Amino acid sequence: MGFRTGFVIASVCFTYGLLYITSTYDYPLLFQQGFTQSDVDKSVGFYLSMYQAPLSVKALVHSVFGLGLIGIVVKIVRWGEQDKYFGSVSLLLYFSSLLMYVSVEIPNMRVLAAPEEKNIVHRAVFDAEDTRKVENYEFYPLTGRERASVVQVIGATNVIITALLAGVLLMQGGEWYSTRLDRIAENKQRQEMIAKLGADRSVEKKVD
Repeated sequence: MGFRTGFVIASVCFTYGLLYITSTYDYPLLFQQGFTQSDVDKSVGFYLSMYQAPLSVKALVHSVFGLGLIGIVVKIVRWGEQDKYFGSVSLLLYFSSLLMYVSVEIPNMRVLAAPEEKNIVHRAVFDAEDTRKVENYEFYPLTGRERASVVQVIGATNVIITALLAGVLLMQGGEWYSTRLDRIAENKQRQEMIAKLGADRSVEKKVD
């Protein structure tokens, strides 16, 4: 396993650590029928703390995300036989997870921080009230049900990202196993050639 694969696996494992923490807040809202307002408030408070974290923390998290993407891209640049399949699929899955994070989670965390901003509310992804779906409606801040919907969408996105990153790990493991089999086959062929050359030389000596 080279440095490039290590970058990818380290980035995915780091992300899984974050997803494990978020799952404690996502689980009641996604998989329990009777979640309470307290569960919603805890989830909202957690994601607000993430969104309002110091710049150094955000830089660290996003740098680790970028490290995995860079690792996959550098591997594909080599364009070996395995990279045509495993590397390309890994890049697609990893980029899809980043796209989900950027296009869904960030706008939804932003709307939790500023629920009274019209432009921010319109960019978020959630189950809006029927009155908000009417064209040219009179704007109003998020309702309690909409806030619950916002954090539910974030939790569902986390589940999707978890599945996508599992695919990345599967592809990286498949690439490593395929490379290992190729090396074993090459070594076996090399040993057979050495043995054949040794046998030919023995025959030549006997003839002499």
